[in-house]
Amino acid sequence: MSQDFKIVLPDPTAQQLYELAAQRDQRPATLASQMIQNEIALAADTGRVRALKETPAITRHPGAERAPWLEPYGGDPEWRTRMWGSIVALHARYPRHLQYLKSSWWNDPATTDALCALATWRQEIDDTSNDPRDELAYQHQLTDYANTLKQQGTDITTTWKPSTPPDEWLPR
Repeated sequence: MSQDFKIVLPDPTAQQLYELAAQRDQRPATLASQMIQNEIALAADTGRVRALKETPAITRHPGAERAPWLEPYGGDPEWRTRMWGSIVALHARYPRHLQYLKSSWWNDPATTDALCALATWRQEIDDTSNDPRDELAYQHQLTDYANTLKQQGTDITTTWKPSTPPDEWLPR
């Protein structure tokens, strides 16, 4: 992702930028962007600003064709067992947030995908994150999802109580 900025340079400085850009056969805006990035990197190296945090790649299992929160094509008994346990653990950890989860949620692909994504994200934070912003982002998203469940829950006759997987969820 990138941001657009409009900067104003005094005429003498702008003229020097044009000259430098011409020497390098670059557009002045491209050169200015590189110069700003270099200065910010230098400031981070010297501790004047915090260093940029690289976005961690989501860990995929060897040979996985899909994101880890989605069931592999053709089904995978181990994935289903692991994910069911993760969702039960997620419910135990955040019962208030998931109190409006309807029974038979696994029959709704959107709900299943969202729960599996939340469970996978929680595991990633627990295993690899040491940045409190990750936790805050997660908590914010969890609260949003809890509100979604509550809004959908007006017609729920029974809510889900964690237990063993239903027959429909058992490995195929």
